Amino acid sequence: MATSASTIPAPSPLKMGGDIAADWERFRSEWENYEIAADLTDVPDKKRAAVFLACVGSTAYGIFRTFQFERADDRSDVTKIFEAFERHCIGEANVTYERYIFHQRVQQPGETFDDFLADLRKMSRTCEFGQLEDSLIRDRIVIGIRDEPTRRRLLQVKKLSLGDAIDACKASEATSRRLRIMGGAEEVDALEKSSRRQPSSQRAAPRDA
Repeated sequence: MATSASTIPAPSPLKMGGDIAADWERFRSEWENYEIAADLTDVPDKKRAAVFLACVGSTAYGIFRTFQFERADDRSDVTKIFEAFERHCIGEANVTYERYIFHQRVQQPGETFDDFLADLRKMSRTCEFGQLEDSLIRDRIVIGIRDEPTRRRLLQVKKLSLGDAIDACKASEATSRRLRIMGGAEEVDALEKSSRRQPSSQRAAPRDA
């Protein structure tokens, strides 16, 4: 049974002040989830466009009215509208600064590799890397991961792809996690064996009758 759009919470309005690029990333992610949850992906573009413009809020809608499109029909094409907001919001970002932040990013203590990777992907969207995006994310992974042995292995691969780097880091993290679990079990087992082997003279003396 189709889900009514009215029963699904709409994304919070797009904020056009402050960090516009960051809020656009937030709104875009929420909108993509909302489209799927509200069964809007298969409805006519005109309706999708109307719902999208209803969700962005009055301030963003005012900005939309200033956009210039190649054709009049593009104003009711959700893809064209989406692209226009993308250009406007990301265009507000200082690309040089965004790239600087990206190239400073390293994996933090206690941060999982998946979280590190997700943040790199998010940051790269405002850097305008184009076709170099995958290779620069790969480089940032190699440079930024905390696992030195894994970094050494990655540097030994002459034609390292982003996929290969991701697989290697995930495998290494999973192995380290398993070893920690096994190490904890071995410590418990060692303590139990030590207790069983303890000389009778060191065991608790029996109570007096």
